Amino acid sequence: MMSRMSKSKLPNIVILASGNGSNFEAIVNATRKGILNANILRLITNKKCFAEERAKKLGISHTRLKDNWAEELFVLLKELAPDLVVLAGFMKILPSKIVNNFKIVNIHPSLLPAFPGKDAIKQAYEYGVKVTGITIHFVDEGVDTGPIIFQKALEIDGLTLEEVEKEIHKLEHKHYPQVIESILNS
Repeated sequence: MMSRMSKSKLPNIVILASGNGSNFEAIVNATRKGILNANILRLITNKKCFAEERAKKLGISHTRLKDNWAEELFVLLKELAPDLVVLAGFMKILPSKIVNNFKIVNIHPSLLPAFPGKDAIKQAYEYGVKVTGITIHFVDEGVDTGPIIFQKALEIDGLTLEEVEKEIHKLEHKHYPQVIESILNS
């Protein structure tokens, strides 16, 4: 249900991505459907990636960080002053200067604390777990170690790796916008 607030009164978010950008697009679509009542100020990337193409297609402002990415990101976030920074596949560890000055949320494709870091879906699958899932958490100075906000389990026994990846992405796209909405309204 769309908020009666004017667009300028909605909370502002900035999204950081490094890859395909499917979670970024799901978040944008959720704002347009009234599932997530927020303004997306900008997509920020740290390298050339498909998320940038999605931003162009969706009409969302975009900035690609340069070599001194951490300092540039800090300055940009200070300037934009978002209510929430949303990581959507941003594959850099944020320095404490950023983590300690902004409210930041991340989504991870495993049931943390199991399988933190890169390639979590593949790690879980190769380990042979019967259940994996997604975790949405606040970002701290560690790698996927921040306080857990939300988890959703997925039984994967009998699925192929590709099927697991597809199901995990479905969970991410459904739940991330909803959890962001609840964070912004808490």
